[in-house]
Amino acid sequence: MNYTYDFNVLRTFWYMLLRGSKVLTPGLTDKIINNIVWTMLNIIVFGLVMPKLGLPENFGSFMAMTMPASAAFFISINCIYGLLYDVTTEGSNLQYELTLPIPQWLTFAKYGIENAIQAFLVATAAFPAGYIIIWQQFSLTLLGLLKLYVMLFATSLFAGFFALFIVSHTKDFFGGLDNVWTRIIFPMWFLGGFQFAWLTLYQISPTFAYINLLNPLTYALEGCRASMIYTDTSLSYSHCLLALMFFTILFGYIGIQRLKRRMDCL
Repeated sequence: MNYTYDFNVLRTFWYMLLRGSKVLTPGLTDKIINNIVWTMLNIIVFGLVMPKLGLPENFGSFMAMTMPASAAFFISINCIYGLLYDVTTEGSNLQYELTLPIPQWLTFAKYGIENAIQAFLVATAAFPAGYIIIWQQFSLTLLGLLKLYVMLFATSLFAGFFALFIVSHTKDFFGGLDNVWTRIIFPMWFLGGFQFAWLTLYQISPTFAYINLLNPLTYALEGCRASMIYTDTSLSYSHCLLALMFFTILFGYIGIQRLKRRMDCL
């Protein structure tokens, strides 16, 4: 084994991540603020207003656990615009990075990891923002918080590599991204349990509920809720974590292989 080569690859990869973080950092504060605002608005409406109209009194805590995973998913998915630009533009940063002395698959993986780190940093603010409004609905524990943020990081990592998969199937900006949002991203999120538990869906239609287990966001949303609340009515936390790891590897592998062919990598 050539340890010098391995060290140089890791060092180059590390500097690529640092360079990417400098590009993403200027807009990070605005994204965190936007996420806090969006979370608090949802918690106020679903946690304080809608229960007066018939929703369960604890629906606010349900939404407070849903918002972090939703934020992590959408922050990463929004990065597809920048990556698609790099894929479709001559002389882009991606094309330069593919000439660096590291495995080309690692160059593409760098984008997924960058997206995941950014998504995780932004999404971490979602739970505290909701908690301060409806804190009385929670029994806060250190273990619960740890499990929540582990699940949140797994969700961010999945979304980061799922973005690679989406870009690998998107030809251009003109119509392609609109189709992706309407046909894939929004249905995944809306049917993945943003406002309802998987058990509720199962009680309505077991067949559709089992089909929905093919939706990775089902595990992200159920896993976040299982970390602190609804542990008896949610899917198993450990199963959700393992499922997200599986989908991350699956979509990451497919996305990277397709991008390598698209960029004519050797």
